[in-house]
Amino acid sequence: MNWLIASNNHGKSGDLRACLAYYGLTAECYDRYFSRLTFPAETTSSYVTNAVTKARFAAQRLGQPVIADDSGIEIPALPGQLGVTTARDLGVAVSGFQRNQEILTALTTCPNSHRQATMWATLAAAWPDGHAVWAQGSLSAYISSSQLGTHSGGFDRIFWLPAYGRTLAELPAVWRIPLTHRGQAARRLVRQLQALKGSVS
Repeated sequence: MNWLIASNNHGKSGDLRACLAYYGLTAECYDRYFSRLTFPAETTSSYVTNAVTKARFAAQRLGQPVIADDSGIEIPALPGQLGVTTARDLGVAVSGFQRNQEILTALTTCPNSHRQATMWATLAAAWPDGHAVWAQGSLSAYISSSQLGTHSGGFDRIFWLPAYGRTLAELPAVWRIPLTHRGQAARRLVRQLQALKGSVS
């Protein structure tokens, strides 16, 4: 069975492809084979509901099994912002660099000890008949004072891991993927799919 990634964000799709491949599952961006979809607006406060809704929508429209993602970053020093509404708060058309700069600017006066953050990812796999399974992962660390690293993009460039003395984006994939929120979710989802006979080719 060939899996398609239901996302119009090629940066996210590339990261998800890498995470799934790390655990032995091959997936491709859906728009390599189909016309661009307009996904339903994310209107809920649940990562799981958003991911499952997106996956079911794409699976039914494409007639193929798909994997969708809903993710966000939660920063206690910025209460009432981000989290499940991260993309909505920062703007879906805004570059990752600009999003990071907005966060860094908002935390300019925040001391290092209060720059805690958690990234969440929920991955949902769905089939055209509506059946779906999902898995979630999270990673807690700190927001750095500047953007660092070239091994990955997005929030990885400002997500500082004290144990490594680096941001996520400064770590090569072989170290980074098992740590990341999306990597953890991918591992758990692949295990579920492997347990479903015939779900993984």
